[in-house]
Amino acid sequence: LNQKKQAALHLATELNRVSVLDVMTRYKGSIDTKQGGEHGRTALHIAAILDHDECARILITQLGACPRRSCNNGYYPIHEAAKNASSRTMEVFLQWSESIGCTREEMISFYDAEGNVPLHSAVHSGDFKAVELCLKSGAKISTQQHDLSTPVHLACAQGAIDIVKLMFGLQPTEKSLSLSSCDIQKMTPLHCAAMFDRVEIVHFLIQERADINPLDKERRSPLLLAASRGGWRTVLALIRLGADIHLKDSNHRNVLHLVVMNGGRLEEFAQEVIKAQSTDSLQQLLNEKDNAGCSPLHYASREGHIRSLENLIRLGACINLKNNNNESPLHFAARYGRYNTVKQLLDSEKGSFIINETDGEGLTPLHIASQQGHTKVVQLLLNRGALLHRDHNGRNPLHLAAMSGYTQTMELLQSVHSHLLDQVDKDGNTALHLATMENKPNSIALLLSMNCKLQYNNIDLSAIDYAIYYKFPEAALAMVTHD
Repeated sequence: LNQKKQAALHLATELNRVSVLDVMTRYKGSIDTKQGGEHGRTALHIAAILDHDECARILITQLGACPRRSCNNGYYPIHEAAKNASSRTMEVFLQWSESIGCTREEMISFYDAEGNVPLHSAVHSGDFKAVELCLKSGAKISTQQHDLSTPVHLACAQGAIDIVKLMFGLQPTEKSLSLSSCDIQKMTPLHCAAMFDRVEIVHFLIQERADINPLDKERRSPLLLAASRGGWRTVLALIRLGADIHLKDSNHRNVLHLVVMNGGRLEEFAQEVIKAQSTDSLQQLLNEKDNAGCSPLHYASREGHIRSLENLIRLGACINLKNNNNESPLHFAARYGRYNTVKQLLDSEKGSFIINETDGEGLTPLHIASQQGHTKVVQLLLNRGALLHRDHNGRNPLHLAAMSGYTQTMELLQSVHSHLLDQVDKDGNTALHLATMENKPNSIALLLSMNCKLQYNNIDLSAIDYAIYYKFPEAALAMVTHD
């Protein structure tokens, strides 16, 4: 073998030197056609990949090469021919099959290491002639590979509508079975088309009487799957074609949840739902909750999708719905620092009623924005009249900002409400205690510069005691080096 792991036989085949192979036939006793080169590929594999059909014919008929020998990756020459759209060489293999008393159907049904028959490989190549040759040689379009997908699944995923039409045209009796066939994820060909936004194929499959609402393993219909993958053309097409918009996936999310979460065009979606179904159908989707108790408005707030937020509110979404943790959309917006979203929610009709609502831990949006260090959001909430409530642990927003080490937020809170500085929580801890427990030297230095008091908590421990107890040298140094 040379440096490329090629024997003379491999090289002659690669270069399509038919005359050289003819000379080699005179010495066939010393020629090893089973010899594998790179990845264990024989010369016959190379002929298949490059569609050197005359070379393949000589290798088989005169040098005794066997098309039933796989390479190290588990591929047979016929799979390589199908995968690389080598239709001429594939015909050579099928003729050889017949010459040894094996039917074309048997040859075309070989499984490779991944469970593909040659038809799967031909569809993958996208070569119309290779697919046609496989089909005319007896390959079934309903044949499933190891993951239970059929060639129809693959063609639909690739958007190869001509190949899908060819398969159905040549094997009409297999069409119904193929349309309802499910892969290992319980996806039908319609799911595969919807997942990759192959809208032309979606129309064709439904025209061919495919079920429009099958559910996959995660209870997603093609409509839900398209929405979760951002396939907006398919989403709108399926709504027009009458897909059930009230189905929910395994997380109990409806199509509106998924449209909002993936940045879909809510205005177009709403228009299509109203036109194809009804205003009541749309209203029903607006305030439905998923398994976490979140409405579509929660997700619009979390992601900061302003247009979606505007449209949801305009369509009548409830802005003070709480999830399973008792969080409203405003809590979500505050947590993720969505300044414009917070402003939009506060500007809405019920904005003044939700600004001081607490979640399951007694946290207001102001607490959460302070804890996350979103200073601009904190400023906005303070300007709009956010109150300085305490959470269930008795902590104010300054406590939480200090614990997280957000000094800019601390300065803002202190400048507006100086009385927060030495307030204590339920355990008698000041902001200085809490900053020390969390080892936040910058918070400690700032609190000391604000002249906070050095107090003892309910178990008679000071902040310096905690620095020593937890062995936090940075926290201790921040205290002892302060003037």
